[in-house]
Amino acid sequence: MDDPENWQNLYRELSQVIGQPATRQLYHYLQGMQISFPQWLLDAQREANLMYQEYCRGSSVTKLARRHNYSERSVRRILAKFRGQDKAN
Repeated sequence: MDDPENWQNLYRELSQVIGQPATRQLYHYLQGMQISFPQWLLDAQREANLMYQEYCRGSSVTKLARRHNYSERSVRRILAKFRGQDKAN
């Protein structure tokens, strides 16, 4: 059990990223469960707020798209929602 060479491939790969002790801890905590990780680390609404704040400070749509890994069209859509909120207030 102590030799990662005997572990299943997923656990071997995970141990290379987070270390063997953390991998064992995750194994004992999640054993048998299937999990998936969202593509995005940040909460969508909070990221949208960050984008809007950056835009208000002068970041371009192109820079925002690159920084947040969105298309320019998606950034424009997100910013448009904030502009709609500003008009409603």
